[in-house]
Amino acid sequence: MPLLPTPLKYLLVFLIPFVLTACQSAPKKPPRIIPPELKHFPADVRSDVDGVVDLQLALADRDLYLSGFGDIKMLKPELCPIEVSAHRGDFRRPESSREAIIFATTNNYDSIEIDVMLLRDDTWVNFHDPHTGRAAVHVDGEGYQIERMDIDDFVGLRLRDKETGEIINARPITAYEAFSTFAQARQPHQKLNVEIKSDAERKDLAILDYMLKKIVGAGAYYYSASDIEILETLREIDHDVYLGLVQQAQPSSVDQLVNDLRRGTKNDAYYRYYQNRIENASEFGRRYYRNKKFKDYRNSAGLRAIAQKIGPNAGLHLDIRGYAERPYIKGMAHQRGIKVLTYTINGTDYHQSRLLRLPRKSLPDGVIVDTSPYRICQLLYPSAKPRHQYQPTTVAGKYVSELPQDADFDRFLSEMTGYYQEGYYINMKGDLRRVNQPAAPRQSRPVSNSAFQFPDIKDGEVNTEQSDAILIQLPGHGI
Repeated sequence: MPLLPTPLKYLLVFLIPFVLTACQSAPKKPPRIIPPELKHFPADVRSDVDGVVDLQLALADRDLYLSGFGDIKMLKPELCPIEVSAHRGDFRRPESSREAIIFATTNNYDSIEIDVMLLRDDTWVNFHDPHTGRAAVHVDGEGYQIERMDIDDFVGLRLRDKETGEIINARPITAYEAFSTFAQARQPHQKLNVEIKSDAERKDLAILDYMLKKIVGAGAYYYSASDIEILETLREIDHDVYLGLVQQAQPSSVDQLVNDLRRGTKNDAYYRYYQNRIENASEFGRRYYRNKKFKDYRNSAGLRAIAQKIGPNAGLHLDIRGYAERPYIKGMAHQRGIKVLTYTINGTDYHQSRLLRLPRKSLPDGVIVDTSPYRICQLLYPSAKPRHQYQPTTVAGKYVSELPQDADFDRFLSEMTGYYQEGYYINMKGDLRRVNQPAAPRQSRPVSNSAFQFPDIKDGEVNTEQSDAILIQLPGHGI
């Protein structure tokens, strides 16, 4: 691998350990001493590393900056008019953990979505699945249904690492702990989206609402649920809070999910243990879709029912596949004062690809995503084009200024700096392309973001009379 020039090498020596630390532990408050050149930046700007001022000014020329927690963020979030919600907290952290909530609050998310369920002793907990196994396991090795556990059982759960799936020494948190964590860490504009997964009675919902008002505060949270009767009861409890009805995913989305599970886990012990549940999921999805309890709200009658049952300040949260089939539903919903948000059960790439196919005027009001606000906003409302009003002086700053508008800055520190000397960059689609050349795209292969290592680039034997090609080897994937 060619040696990095000294200025960039020293800058990265300082930055990468910081990013590694940020990935492994809860963030600390950013430093208060800010150089004069960065005084006009947000308070969380990264500023205490030699050479970082030039890098920040080069990023600012594209309306971006590097935060103290290692994220690329937008200097002008208003350039992205779509509401961005963090699905189950930060997508890189174990779900149902304090970390997932804390790290999500450090980014430009408008809201942080968490799931809550009731235990058999009426304790509200931050958990999504009805069973243990995928996101958490019990220390005794037994499988449990969450709603049949009490708090003593629940604290025996241990979470899985989001990337490796390995068990970590941390337990899922209760709803009280989740609310307290959010209240302490939230930015002023952020709200907590509390999605209710249990078939709760009025008294339990009243307790939940009381906790939120006392801990988070009125106006700083809202609810979502797939059961409109739950939302009706919440409207009786709170006349003003936003209520989002989550329509079940389309049957074809369920089928796709099941197929993905089969392909990805057919040799896995966890798959074998839960094989019957996975095999039945597709047929269950079809049955539920046809069941009289299921209602398709993507029509005038459905929107009228939402307005009548839960009144004003309401929303409809749709599977992106269902929304893409009827994007005109947004206009119909707006006539009744109803917002429309989208989510997916088929992965972030699919969600983004379907959004990109829509005309900008047909995009939903908001998205619930497993990606960064920077990434989804740059895909839908690209604005990171350099204005060339600042002339950088360091190698890192010059590289930033040279990158095309479609460069993926989410991968700048973790991967892209390894390509700069050879004149390549990674675009938002994951392709490897040459800087300042309209060459055919070269497909990059995934490199673990957690490692924060540069790809191994080797000079190859080339015919210089024909081209200046290089040989690129990605770690663990061969040539």
